Order: sequence, then structure tokens, then C-alpha cells
Amino acid sequence: MRAAKATRRQWPKLPPRLIGDLLAGHSAIGLAFGALIYLVCLTGALAVFVDEFQLMEAPSPAVAALLPGALDRAVASALAQAGGPGKAGVIFLKAPQTRNQRWTAFAGAQTWVIDAEGRLTPIKTPWTDFVTNLHMTLTLPGPWGSAIVGLIGAALLSLILSGVLAHPRILRDAFSLRMGGTRRLQEADLHNRLSVWGLPFHVAVTVTGAAFALSNVMLMAMASLGFHGDPGPVQRILQGPTVAADPRPAPTPRLDDLIARAQTGRPGSALSYLEIERPGTVGQRITVETTAPGRLPRGDQSDFDGRGRLIGERRFASGAVGLQLYSGAAQLHFGFFGGLWVRVVYGLLGAALAYVSATGVSVWLARRRDQGRPAPRLERAWAGWTWGAPAALALAALLSSFAPVNWVFWIAALTVQAAAQFWRRRAATG
Repeated sequence: MRAAKATRRQWPKLPPRLIGDLLAGHSAIGLAFGALIYLVCLTGALAVFVDEFQLMEAPSPAVAALLPGALDRAVASALAQAGGPGKAGVIFLKAPQTRNQRWTAFAGAQTWVIDAEGRLTPIKTPWTDFVTNLHMTLTLPGPWGSAIVGLIGAALLSLILSGVLAHPRILRDAFSLRMGGTRRLQEADLHNRLSVWGLPFHVAVTVTGAAFALSNVMLMAMASLGFHGDPGPVQRILQGPTVAADPRPAPTPRLDDLIARAQTGRPGSALSYLEIERPGTVGQRITVETTAPGRLPRGDQSDFDGRGRLIGERRFASGAVGLQLYSGAAQLHFGFFGGLWVRVVYGLLGAALAYVSATGVSVWLARRRDQGRPAPRLERAWAGWTWGAPAALALAALLSSFAPVNWVFWIAALTVQAAAQFWRRRAATG
């Protein structure tokens, strides 16, 4: 009986030497990627509420339904403001999926809200755009930012798995919280408890986030394994058929008709978005995505050419399992498959993951200090980062109407770092 209890308490049963190696690896990865992991987790917890933040930055009334032809008028207006046919690479029209969303149009760096008659009102949401961009690419150009975020996600996943395996009593101690002791023990206990309580969420968002960020690398890997190094077939599966570019002006097919055709055979479906490549030209391609009610995958996509002919379909919600998993991953990552309360839970769990990433390094630094090997400069730097990053985001939000958000954020974060080191030296010379 006692042996059985001991076995249950010590799950998973691993050799002490392996546990030591796992802890060492856990610490090394945390130190190497800790600052970026914390930033990605912090901005991820905020990005869940992107709809609410956009509405705060650019208030406008919601539109219950568009009048017939409103989308055609919106596209014509967006195309005119972009400079005419051939000038706008892509026009993107997004339908509201939640109560806080509005009909929106995107072309290049311009964003508009669409009213019921199809009129466009320009809006700017610099802080919300910065937070989401910081979360997805660290504001780095091209595919490099996404690749780095993907590596950060992979590092975070290895931290989660090694942390679970390196603590044999982690399940037994899941509801044990030692309060009133030293600060290091309290932080270590809360670090471990939050890690266990949110484990399914942490694994889900980390795996899906890393997969999306590393999608280009995965695309090349799939091509090399199954298509003799040619990424074309894989791209056609995910991106749909192509239409040859032809810059000659041509009218855009009636969008209401294309939406109705895309919804044929899909009862209860609703429009998610429309994407028009090379709008106003003979070589335009129109993609219509319709959502599937009660399904985690976002929806199916129908592709039309410039004459309004159906040239392909991508059944992300009703097709092959692999396509459904690909489509559902984004919904699962951001919590967009449910209402506001689902996103509130996601925000709380995301904040807990940010706290876990912050206290992981803090506990390691406190342990060094207890062992007589303090690192005061690193302690101050880490405290400055964990407190300075959210303070810099808050300041950037307050000044977003007057100053560039990215400059405000980085200058404020560096200022906090400099202040932390200054006070360290002042306290040391005391």
C-alpha cells in the first residue's frame, strides 16, 4: 500500500540524474529566452481583447446589416482612395463575428469602418496594431519576426514539458501553496501551481502559436518530404488556385451574388470575410469565406475569378481533417471560438503564463542569492523588464494619439532599465 502511494506521489518516476539534467536545461532555456517569452506572453494576454481595444481607440456604432450593394460601393470607394485599378494589391473586407466588431475594410496601410450603405470612415488604432504586431512578429520585418516568435514558442513548449517532468511531485503538490514563508518559496510555489493549473491552455496556445509562426518553415518541410522540394502543391492546398495577373481594368463581380453562391449548400453559414487580389483588373481573384456554425474551424473558402466564375474551394471547416486542424488552430490560439467570457478566461490564463515566465527567472536569481552567488545587476535588469514592459505598454496607450507607439514603448522600457541600474548603484554606494 505504501509503495503504491509513493509511486503515485512520485509520478513521473525519473532517475535523479535525469531530473537534475532537466532542471538544468529548464533554467538554461528560461535564461536564454526569458525576456522574449515574457513579452510574447504579456502581449498575447492583451491581444485576446483586440476587438475591445480597437473600439476604445476608434469608437463607432455597430452595423446590424448592410444594404444590398453596400460591399460593392465600399470596394469601389476603397479602390478609388488607393489610386484606382492596379494600385491596390489587396482589398480585404471583414464581417463582424462578435458584438464588438464592425464591418471593416483594409487596403495597404489604410483601415476603414463600413456603414450600412457602404460608405467608408477611416480609423486608426496604432496601439492595438502595435500590440498584435509585437505579439506575432516582435515588430521585425518580413518572415524573420514570425520565425523568431516560432522559436520562442518552441522554447516555451520545451520549458513547459521539462518543468513538468523535472518536478516528480508536481501533481501531488498541485493544490499546495506555502504562504508566510520566504519570498522565494512563495514565488516558486505560485510559479509551479499556475504552471500546473493552466497546463492544457499553456500547451494548446504554445503549440498553435509556434505552428503558425513557423508555417513557412513547415511549408518547405512538407514540400521536401512529399512533393520533391516543390512548395507549389502545398501552397495551392492552403492558398487556393491562382489567377494570372492582368492589369487591364475590369469591373468587380457583384459581391452579394458571390456570397450567396458561396453559401449554397451550407445552411446556417455566415460571411466571415472577402479578399480581393488585384481589384479592378482582369486578373483579380475574389475569395469568400463563410463560417460554419458550432464548429471550431473558422470556415470554408470559395475562390472566384474576375468574371465571377468559381475556380476552387478550400473546405477548412468541412473537408479533410488536416485542413480542419489548420483552420481551428487560429481559433484555439486566440479564443475566438467563443464569446466574451471565453476570451476573459484566455486573458486570465495568458496573464498567468506571463507571471510564470517572469517568476521563473526571479526564482532562479533568488536561489543564486541564497547560495551566496548573487547577480545584482541581472536582478535589477530583470525587475526593470518585468515591470517596465507593462508600464511602457500603458504609457504607449496613453500617448498613442500624440506620438509613435513603437518609439514610446521602447524608450520607456529602456528608461526603466536605466533607472533600475541607477538605483542599484546608488543603493550599493548608499
